[in-house]
Amino acid sequence: MVRRKNPRIQLTNSGDAQARGDNALANTGVLFIRQFRQYFVAAPPLPWPEQIAAAAGTLATSIWNQAEEEENRRKIGSSPLPLRWHTVPGGLSDHVANIRGTRPGEEPPPLALDGRFEEIAAVYRKVPSGRLVVLGGAGSGKTIIAQRLVLDLIAAPLTESDPVPVLFSVRSWNPADDRLVDWLADRIRRDHNGLADLGPGGQSLAAGLVEARRVLPVLDGFDELAPSLYPDVLRELNATSMPLVLTSRPAQYAAAVAEAGVLGRAAAIALDDLVLDDLTSYLPLTTRTSAPGRWDSFLGRLREGSAELTSTAAGSALATPLMVGLARAVYSTGRVDSPDPLELLDPERFTSAEAVKSHLLEEFLPAVYERRPARSRRPGEDRPAPQWDIRDVRRWLGHLARRRPDQDPDLAWWLMGNDIPRSQRIPVFGLLAGVLGALAGLVVFGPLGAAAGALAVGALGVAVGWSKGPVPARMELRIAGRARHALPQLVTGLTGGVVVGLVGWPVVSVWGWPALALAGGIGSALGSGLSGWARHSDPEAEAKPVLLETLLGLAGGLAGGFAVGLIGLLADAPIGGYGGWLLLGGTIGLGFALGAALLAPTRKETVVTPTELLLSNRTYTVFQSITIGTAYGLVLAALVGPVCGIVFGPVIGLAFGVGAHAWGRWLVLGRFWLPLTGRLPWRAWVLLADANERGVLRQAGAVYQFRHDLLQRKLAAGGAGDGHARS
Repeated sequence: MVRRKNPRIQLTNSGDAQARGDNALANTGVLFIRQFRQYFVAAPPLPWPEQIAAAAGTLATSIWNQAEEEENRRKIGSSPLPLRWHTVPGGLSDHVANIRGTRPGEEPPPLALDGRFEEIAAVYRKVPSGRLVVLGGAGSGKTIIAQRLVLDLIAAPLTESDPVPVLFSVRSWNPADDRLVDWLADRIRRDHNGLADLGPGGQSLAAGLVEARRVLPVLDGFDELAPSLYPDVLRELNATSMPLVLTSRPAQYAAAVAEAGVLGRAAAIALDDLVLDDLTSYLPLTTRTSAPGRWDSFLGRLREGSAELTSTAAGSALATPLMVGLARAVYSTGRVDSPDPLELLDPERFTSAEAVKSHLLEEFLPAVYERRPARSRRPGEDRPAPQWDIRDVRRWLGHLARRRPDQDPDLAWWLMGNDIPRSQRIPVFGLLAGVLGALAGLVVFGPLGAAAGALAVGALGVAVGWSKGPVPARMELRIAGRARHALPQLVTGLTGGVVVGLVGWPVVSVWGWPALALAGGIGSALGSGLSGWARHSDPEAEAKPVLLETLLGLAGGLAGGFAVGLIGLLADAPIGGYGGWLLLGGTIGLGFALGAALLAPTRKETVVTPTELLLSNRTYTVFQSITIGTAYGLVLAALVGPVCGIVFGPVIGLAFGVGAHAWGRWLVLGRFWLPLTGRLPWRAWVLLADANERGVLRQAGAVYQFRHDLLQRKLAAGGAGDGHARS
């Protein structure tokens, strides 16, 4: 018997199938929305306190990597000099009651801070206020102590409330220009990745760390400030109660205290001179095993006269770690032709400690250049460093050492162009730009185009030469995972470009091609402002203030619109229809948008070094120059002709790369003009990296500094001899 299907069952089964289909459709929609949000919508930012905590961890890791690398380079970790210090009594330190925070009427126990090199972190923790002044003469080891303190404090696990110790070279701070907290935040942003991100109210993570007391400033080199700034700096430090460490020579600090008062709630320690036993235990360990007795005769002669190290000129000179380090570089090379340290005891040649110090400073460069081979290769370089001529090295480093009062004391590659007077920068950029414009105009338009190109592009070069260079952006080309960042940038870029077309067609139709500058300025300002706003809305992106982005876009749009308008005028190009203008405007906007969409901030875990920053900015400059040059080339090819696009597209891209980017200016000035005039070698960057490895310079985040201001002053004076002055 054939059974009939139950209509109720049939109906139920049909409903289940429909429900399953609806559920599948719903699940597909949910999945699509999730994927869209994952790739195109930025995740909501963490609460600000959690961002600050994460930023503190990022900063601590970066500080550790930088400080450990520098300490290893200076060779003070494995066999440190036996540095010691004693507690400074009242006069240069505050009252013990203030340091301890003792209530009125109570008698505070004394503060005993005597210690040795390896105890600096433990001694600092004994200071209840967290404010400590480290005093010592020139070359006494203040920077070594400061660096050791940073490493030892950061080596211990940090709690959620512990500040991250950060070493700052205070000589580059002028309290008349920046408040302490602003200057600290600016230096943290410069030297560490990922801390320029903005939070509530437009405050950067770096500023948030300083405000939340998650940074312990270790301010090195108070005595290297201009003397007129001593009182102002001390007053500014007294205006804050944050824990800090300050290093200085005693006389300079005492002069500031006499005028501005002691650093409030701060204890003070003073470094002791080295003694003969310190040299006896240290110097023999600096020689190679093939020449173990190099220092025996010298040390034996010192002991013959007196147990006091300062009883001889050589002993007095070697009472500081700096001079011991120079002596080590000069005499502990391990080469058979190395000089004998006994020469330092010649009373006819060296009548005073200053004479010995001057000699060691003179011989330091020959020791580290002529007697020590260059390493095979440096980061970012395809070729090894050359064997420099010591006379050339003195001239080049002497140029870098001579700093005017208005110059930043740090050796930052992007600031070297600013150090060149405008009377030289303007002709350099103007002439190069004028020649480039003339050649491009000659190829496309003949003699009239050559004249117009020389004037227009040359005027742009003059403007670039007159202005100061921008701070280098830290970007890297990244495609994977950039969808949610790229979409807003593409939209804003296309919007700005379409506005150029919308405004450009009517104004050019009425007022002619030169009016295109107006349309370019309006569209570019709008696109740049929207782009900046989009980056501010993205917690992972770095952004300038929206107003600044808008003004920069306005300037760039005016220049770009003027260039295209001038070319259109010379070519007597037809204006065309509205549709074509919208398409061409969108092309320009897309060229600018690609640079913002595919270039991502350098990863937070990347340690900032001068080389890393230069290579990062080079990538940024080259990529944006190519995309913008291509976009302008396509537009000009459509308006005027293929030849015009092929010639002027690269010209505009090159002008943008040089005028708007730090690496472009460095290419012209640091790699061309300064070597051409003999002030730097053609491979200037290799010189700086090599000098850092040899111990002439030291690395401080994104910049280089001279190892010591005594060495810098010697090089600046040009009195360091030629390396062959031995009698």
